[in-house]
Amino acid sequence: MALEGKQPPMWYSVVFDFWGTRTLRKLLYSVIAVGCYTAIIDYLENYVLHVDFKPPTTIFSLMGTVLGLLLVFRTNTAYDRWWSGRILLSTLSNNCKNFAIKLNSFLPETDKINRKFFAVMMANHAYSMKENLRDGVKWDELQEMEEGIEDRLYKCYHIPNEIIAIVNERIIELYNAKKITDPQLIELNKHTDIATDTVGSCERIRTSPVPFSYNVHLKKFILFFTLVLPFGFIHDLNLWSILIVMLIFYALAGLDAIGEEIEDPFGQDENDLPIDKICKSIKNSLNALLKV
Repeated sequence: MALEGKQPPMWYSVVFDFWGTRTLRKLLYSVIAVGCYTAIIDYLENYVLHVDFKPPTTIFSLMGTVLGLLLVFRTNTAYDRWWSGRILLSTLSNNCKNFAIKLNSFLPETDKINRKFFAVMMANHAYSMKENLRDGVKWDELQEMEEGIEDRLYKCYHIPNEIIAIVNERIIELYNAKKITDPQLIELNKHTDIATDTVGSCERIRTSPVPFSYNVHLKKFILFFTLVLPFGFIHDLNLWSILIVMLIFYALAGLDAIGEEIEDPFGQDENDLPIDKICKSIKNSLNALLKV
């Protein structure tokens, strides 16, 4: 069964579905707090203190330029991690399919045991990698394996790598039994190597987040910019400045929040990669190609 992509919504349904936006729900209280802060500044400045403090517009231009560069770097870095993760998952999927296509030609159709073994183990490798990237393994997602394998996996340190080790052992058994030739052995080993490399590359993304100090610095800059921003609007726009500052803060903080969400693309947020669907597609493809 082909992997079905999610149809993009119509633009007007996205624009007017404010509460359906996860970023807005996440930032709602912060946006309200910024609006209240702006209202207090407006009241004190125009009706109580009458200080008439109005910073030069060049300050906001310079700060906005620096903040824009920081946000561009933040979002580009996060999207690059998301896209790299998608490429790796595509590599895993294609590798499993190519592995199954070659095995289908190497093994006789009557060899149901080995066909079933490889279909189950390679699908289990994909599912175990998925949950390994989420700090755990869902044993109920794994298909039933040959006797003794599950106990071996319970005791191992890294389940995806252990599964590939078991697959390699079966390939060597087939080679020693003269069921596959030297060139076929080399071809199959290439695919098991790719599977291991893909897991390692995904773990590199998972365990190497954007440096914490950078995130803290960006959030402090957004906060400071927001604290100064009302003084640039309250004299000319009065109460309308509340809405303007809230919108600007939502735009800036929203980009930062989106970057935080997609920098770890293997989670279960709505903008993360559809790993569950990809694993299901891999499983179905293996079963179809190996005719099990």
